[in-house]
Amino acid sequence: MARTRTRDGPVTSAPGAEQAPQLHRALGFLDFTLLVIGAVVGADVYVVSALGAASLGPAQLVAWLAAGVLAALIALTFVQCAAITPEVGGSYAYARDAFGPLGGFLTGWALYLGEWIALPVFPLAFVTYLGTFMPGISAPERLTVAVALVVAATTVNLVGVRTGSLLNDVLTVAKLLPLGLLILAGVAFAASHGTTVERNLTPFTPLGWGGLGAAIVPIFWAYAGFELAVLPAGEVREPRRTLPRGLLVGMALVTVFYVLTAFAVVATLPWRQAATTPRPLSDALGTALAGFGLPSRPGVMLMSLGGLIAIASVTEVFVLSLARLSFAMARDGLFPSAFARVHPRFRTPVVGLVFQAASAIILLPFVGLRGLIDVAVFFLGVSYLVTALAALRLARRNPAAALHLPGLRLLLGLAALASIYLAAQLSLPQTAASLGAVGAGLVLFAWRRGAWQRRAELLAELHHQEEHFESWAHRHERWLLHSLRRNGPPHRR
Repeated sequence: MARTRTRDGPVTSAPGAEQAPQLHRALGFLDFTLLVIGAVVGADVYVVSALGAASLGPAQLVAWLAAGVLAALIALTFVQCAAITPEVGGSYAYARDAFGPLGGFLTGWALYLGEWIALPVFPLAFVTYLGTFMPGISAPERLTVAVALVVAATTVNLVGVRTGSLLNDVLTVAKLLPLGLLILAGVAFAASHGTTVERNLTPFTPLGWGGLGAAIVPIFWAYAGFELAVLPAGEVREPRRTLPRGLLVGMALVTVFYVLTAFAVVATLPWRQAATTPRPLSDALGTALAGFGLPSRPGVMLMSLGGLIAIASVTEVFVLSLARLSFAMARDGLFPSAFARVHPRFRTPVVGLVFQAASAIILLPFVGLRGLIDVAVFFLGVSYLVTALAALRLARRNPAAALHLPGLRLLLGLAALASIYLAAQLSLPQTAASLGAVGAGLVLFAWRRGAWQRRAELLAELHHQEEHFESWAHRHERWLLHSLRRNGPPHRR
């Protein structure tokens, strides 16, 4: 590994990375914090309350708290790693620096599989919520809308990270407004309808605690996404300072929103109704408004609109971040070199963006939501585990750059155990298939790594030569213009 120094301190990088194509640092603290919130808050919170109620009844509140604790522990590993290694690539970069190319590839491959598999979830959920406004929409029309969402998110991110970030800022604020209204309505309903709330909460555990694990997995999926936010670290200004602060602030705000949202659902809806409705948040706001003598239909429509905005926002973040993961791996010679190509004008990873969009469009007609979520959480658990171990190793190796908090090593160890717990919730056939995909990746790595590395080095050298030529041409152009101004244009005879 080569060592480079930036204005943010020493950073470990892969061989040849200094000459490889670089991304433009355009994201500030507010942009990155909203990117964290935008990556986490999506369609999940609009649907998983029903899954939690089906598994635990009102006790799903405990699952929301438990999943929030797991997410906080795991996010802490990313905070530690980001403080030490503020590089593009997220978990992949942390594992590569801690354990070498094989550890980096294994982590990056698991993370890429998890996010790549999950990408079709969002357009599918989008057309489901669209049915609230267009109940007669046909299957071909639903597919057309889903494809259009993928194409639109890809186009926005192809134009440039700043454009995608500005769109995410707007969508993040917009999608939090309906959740904020639901929280206010739920708290007001609980304060003024104490008897109804007590009836909805009793019994608190009608189904016992046996479904706690089954509830935590989809609810944790609602908290997941922070691992994506750190992937564009190469486009964040002052990353050593911005990444940890943005992660902490963003995850704290998300946890508050989620727990209060879950309380609003539990307080307003009987658990059997919450378990069977496809729109638990919409029904909760409608019930709260009806409790104050207001029409419920506007509340249902508003929450459905919030769901559409949330899905569009998280789709944009997934598209942005996943392409940065494949870019980082390819730049380091651990993924096909084409994924390291950057658009000459927009400076964005064009091949990764096009590939993931095309594959998502192909998968759309053949996939289902719950199965994709379960498998995605398994792959995320694998990448989280290695990230936690990488945080421990990097902190020991770089104590000057590491965060120093009371009991931090214990918390990082608990994060590793939490990651194992998440991965262990998959069924045996799903686990076997997922492990097979990991094994196939390792075989591919052993077979193609040499070719990927050579092409990455060649691409880096070509990029270096291109920059050298552009610099020479720019100096020559300036000299020529200066000469013309001094001597005047040549005379024609």
